[in-house]
Amino acid sequence: MNLYHHYFLDDGSVAFDANPILKEEQLNKYNFEDFCEIIPSEETKEIFKGNKLVFKTIPTGFIICAKAEETAPNSGTYKPFVSLSQTSVFNFLIYMKDSLFENYSTVNSKPFIPYFFSNKKPVSEGASFKYIDLETTTLPIDNFTIQQDSYDEIGKTLSKKEKIGLFGIISLEMAGDNTVPFDGNARNILNVNGTLQVNTKNFKLQIKNRSTIWNYRDASDSVLLHTTDPIELPLTKNGIIGYSFNGEVRPSAFPSRILFEKDSGGNIIKTFSEIYINQ
Repeated sequence: MNLYHHYFLDDGSVAFDANPILKEEQLNKYNFEDFCEIIPSEETKEIFKGNKLVFKTIPTGFIICAKAEETAPNSGTYKPFVSLSQTSVFNFLIYMKDSLFENYSTVNSKPFIPYFFSNKKPVSEGASFKYIDLETTTLPIDNFTIQQDSYDEIGKTLSKKEKIGLFGIISLEMAGDNTVPFDGNARNILNVNGTLQVNTKNFKLQIKNRSTIWNYRDASDSVLLHTTDPIELPLTKNGIIGYSFNGEVRPSAFPSRILFEKDSGGNIIKTFSEIYINQ
């Protein structure tokens, strides 16, 4: 399971996944725990204990290690040492721990209803429900919203403490739904006979970085150095955004200085980055 964030991974204005070589280079210096924490729910931890499963974080996300045995000598087919039911569900909880997360991201760190990423559609969800992404698919994070009724039911398995500050839930059932009609991809974890798949499913989440209007001000008196709004530019931790005006290349914006312009209803209509430079 991988969690990617464009703010940390993009090379300036070039998306990290624009090509395989760049993606590999950018991932070599990436660690999702710089801004985020993912842990198994308390209920899932108990399942792991009883089934000899190990949860382990890696720089891009996490993996689940299972003790397995070959079904027959030289068969190449394996099954978990402790058999898992097709209806077994693992839940993982996502918490954002960077106070600036909302400044450089297109989603809130604590949504009113946590996002839900799953290979199994809740009973109360309709046809608009989106299944968790695989490494080969990418949907915006805000597509993974669910109804309050759905979250109320899912939340029955979580403690009050687990719900505090919850960004999202990754919920994986061993069988899952038949998602081939959804986008041509299966998302089951175990085969129908309980054996492990030869090619393990690689799920992912991918968060976009925020783009803002870069306002340049004179550091001595805070006067705005341009009369019209520049174009929106992305915020990135790495690489260079080549932006210039009045014949000079200007420094890039940082997520620590963000201002929001809102309409009368409180909706954000413009987002500005304030950049102070010496003239």
